[in-house]
Amino acid sequence: MELVYTYEMDGDKAMKKLLDEEFWKRLGPTVRECRAMGYDMAGMCMYIKARDELAEEARKLLEKSPAKELLGEDGERLLKAFREEAEAAEAGMGAIFG
Repeated sequence: MELVYTYEMDGDKAMKKLLDEEFWKRLGPTVRECRAMGYDMAGMCMYIKARDELAEEARKLLEKSPAKELLGEDGERLLKAFREEAEAAEAGMGAIFG
């Protein structure tokens, strides 16, 4: 399952504290500036790719956080941007280690 979330910069400190917990370290979400991902928002975007049960646990933990799940067309567009970034990184590693 793939999830995308956004949060404003004023929630950054709370999110860093949350993401420093062991569950999140094991899950390994990707966090980027929204504008760098092509999303017109002054904040951060987070991408989570995990088994369904872990994604649901992450969703529950994020309910009381500054992060809001991005759904619909905006969510799909952001998912596509994260997927393309991951593919580009994989292609670069393949070129290095061929």
